[in-house]
Amino acid sequence: MATGLTPSEALVHRLSTSSFLRLWTHPNPVGKGGKELCDCLVICGPHVIIFSVKEIEYRDTGDETGWDRWQKAAIDKSVQQIWGAERWLRVSDRVVRNDGREIMLPPRAERQFHRVTVSLGGRGQVPLKWGDFGHGFVHLLDEQSLEATFSELTTVTDFVRYLCAAEDIFERGVRPVFMGGGAEDLLALYVQNGSDFGLTDPATRQPALAVITEGIWATTIKHADYLARNRDLESSYAWDRLIEYYANDLLTNGMIDMFRNEVTQNELALVAMALQPRGHRANLADAFLEFLQPDNARVAARLVVADNETAFVFTTGDSADRKHRSRELFLRCLVVRGRCKGVKTVVGIATDRPTAGKRGHSSDIVYLHMPIWDPAEDEKVRGIQADLGYFKDTKWPT
Repeated sequence: MATGLTPSEALVHRLSTSSFLRLWTHPNPVGKGGKELCDCLVICGPHVIIFSVKEIEYRDTGDETGWDRWQKAAIDKSVQQIWGAERWLRVSDRVVRNDGREIMLPPRAERQFHRVTVSLGGRGQVPLKWGDFGHGFVHLLDEQSLEATFSELTTVTDFVRYLCAAEDIFERGVRPVFMGGGAEDLLALYVQNGSDFGLTDPATRQPALAVITEGIWATTIKHADYLARNRDLESSYAWDRLIEYYANDLLTNGMIDMFRNEVTQNELALVAMALQPRGHRANLADAFLEFLQPDNARVAARLVVADNETAFVFTTGDSADRKHRSRELFLRCLVVRGRCKGVKTVVGIATDRPTAGKRGHSSDIVYLHMPIWDPAEDEKVRGIQADLGYFKDTKWPT
């Protein structure tokens, strides 16, 4: 765990690392003049998530004076920190972690900023602000909603899609009124109804009355369907462990050198893996583990078309000839890009097939990003596919 964190900052860091994984989670990064930029920064693909954490004990004065004092200290100051961090990040190319490692920011034109204030200490006794505070939408989490949010939205993509959905209904005029409920109950409506939260009229898309009552989240997480869904997603965490395995190699100068101040192709491959939402991770983990089973030893490769216009190719080969294995993996990725017209990014993973008595193994990763496909390449792809053989059990998307 990062040192120098307050207990509340350490909690947010722990939750963020669990959801967003350690390669993309940066506690207390350094900003202008060597000062702390924000309490936690998450950078993954185009997404830049800025967290500010304030823990202020609420003192009940018997009137609105106590509310105003707490909001100024716990929310308003947090929002100011977020805006200051965003201004600096918009004109910078890299950010320095508190351990000195430099992180490259995504291209300026692609950056998508997401603002989250974690305001603790109100104990559910203070009416919470929600929405645009003057310089963009800021999402507010308190004691009740913090762990609920991170227990449900356990990937970068799942997290930012929820934030964007909340912003969208706000822009369409929905103003939730929290009658005893909180942000965790709004999250429950998202889980139940999807991106419109059930707060717009399906026919007219006009805002419906949005009264958020207490206990919606508590009821949702006990429902049989919710529990069954979570059981179905348990296998997806094998994909998280695979990412962390490669990230460990990256951070220890094994597979990739992270200190060259440039984004490598292998790092982009890990980003593509991390941008897969939880449901797709379950499909990917199941396919990868099944592919490595002894019963599938004669299957040369496995293709999985996933989210974000991304496909994954799994293949095996002896690490004694990694040059040949890497070349074949790249060619298979090229075939997939040519055949799957809705795919723009292909990530290939090659590893040794588990064999009784064999010790040690190695992995190769290929990252292929081709936003535009040249039809002239089709003939080349058909030739490569003929040389490599047929992808057994592959269903090619149209």
